[in-house]
Amino acid sequence: MDNRQFKLKRSFLSHAFQFFIFAVLMTLLYQLLTPMLWGIFFLIGLVVYVLFFRKHLHVTSLDYLDGTDWSLQRLNRPVQRVQISHILDHQMYIVVYFMHARAKPVIIWRDQLSLKQWKSLKVLAKMI
Repeated sequence: MDNRQFKLKRSFLSHAFQFFIFAVLMTLLYQLLTPMLWGIFFLIGLVVYVLFFRKHLHVTSLDYLDGTDWSLQRLNRPVQRVQISHILDHQMYIVVYFMHARAKPVIIWRDQLSLKQWKSLKVLAKMI
């Protein structure tokens, strides 16, 4: 496999991170609010999760084409040709930004790639 072809799996870490943040916020709110208000905020949090965070388009692959061109494949979407503007490495995940506004940034978590591909992506992040 080419070291510039990244086949992405679904991420367990992204869901665990979101759940952890939600649990911390709910614990803090439980300490500060009455049970009735806490329940309202809990329901609001669940609604926000269902409406916004579940509908995230999952990226299945990011493949190098030529020069600065890359192909981006999202789940149940046609292949999109993109150009990477910059990559931010945050140790547990990497954010890939694209030149055009039509392509939203992609977050790639550590558990979505094999160790070899993860290291290759980290090297690419340093190069760009």
